[in-house]
Amino acid sequence: MIGDGMCNMPLQVDLEINGTDKTELQEGARSIALKVHPEWSKDTLQFQVYTSGITNQLIGVWQDEKNSQLLVRVYGQGTDLFIDREAERKNIEVLHKVGCAPELLAVFKNGICYAFTIGIPTTTTSIVQEPVWKGVTQEMAKFHKTEGGDVTKASLFPKIQHFLNLIPEKFDEARQKRLEERKYTKVRLGKEISDLEKCLTTLGCPIVFSHNDILLGNVIWDELTRKASFIDFEYGAANYQAYDIANHFNEFAGVDEVDYNLYPSKEFQCRWLCSYLAHYFGKSETEIDEKEIEKWYIWTNKFALASHLFWGTWAFVQAHYSYIDFDFLEYGIIRFDEYFRRKEEFLGLSPKEQ
Repeated sequence: MIGDGMCNMPLQVDLEINGTDKTELQEGARSIALKVHPEWSKDTLQFQVYTSGITNQLIGVWQDEKNSQLLVRVYGQGTDLFIDREAERKNIEVLHKVGCAPELLAVFKNGICYAFTIGIPTTTTSIVQEPVWKGVTQEMAKFHKTEGGDVTKASLFPKIQHFLNLIPEKFDEARQKRLEERKYTKVRLGKEISDLEKCLTTLGCPIVFSHNDILLGNVIWDELTRKASFIDFEYGAANYQAYDIANHFNEFAGVDEVDYNLYPSKEFQCRWLCSYLAHYFGKSETEIDEKEIEKWYIWTNKFALASHLFWGTWAFVQAHYSYIDFDFLEYGIIRFDEYFRRKEEFLGLSPKEQ
């Protein structure tokens, strides 16, 4: 959680919305929208259910202009076990004040309502286009310079351990068989987490306030203003600076059809890092030393391994608790497969001899 900020308090609505039923989701969103905008007519509202998220349910509500819509997010079943919702709300309020988040408009029993961010979510195709990725480097640098809160302790490994603890000792017979075939037991995963923590915590990577979930659907690109914005701050917390970058690069592979051939090349990463570091340190790109870029490249790819452990354990937890129609177990297996495929290569990275 980052520091307190003064801004308009969101409405408190005594309502719980059933996000698993489309009709009830729409009716709940209607009720929230009319609380925020009592001048709207309940009979003329329009709705759009967004399905890009795999943690929560998200629906947009508007009356006249779609760009003036409100977004109503209903938390996924069991997510309070591993997401601090109070911290998330405070993060949004502070980030909104510095221009890094939309305005939080209302809070209800199992979700929040916030302003729409104009633009469209990035895709595996658009994220590698130069105007887009350079917009991301600028926004991420700004995000990482947000002040406040305790940035002496990174949330990464305590959170992964928390996920691991939430994974059941045994799934149902079919799921358990799939896991045992891959040998992805809690004991094995626990050892990998412990070993990787020992490797990464000695690198000296700075800790900053991080988004921690900059997947492609959480990057909104506005073609008109040529600006990238981030949404969904439920995983926001202090973390290793290179982790946020690494996690973003992993997400180039997509979610619904994961393709790690899309993981960015060293050439692309170095160009990206040069742009990011220039924004972060307030320098021109020509002032960023090649040794500095190489150091961040090594950090980033090592932390990419931690990202796989994070979302792999997260997915196994979701496989047990979530009602969302998504094969979380398979997604977790894909993340662990990629972790082991890249482990030796990434841990072997070291600075070039001068």
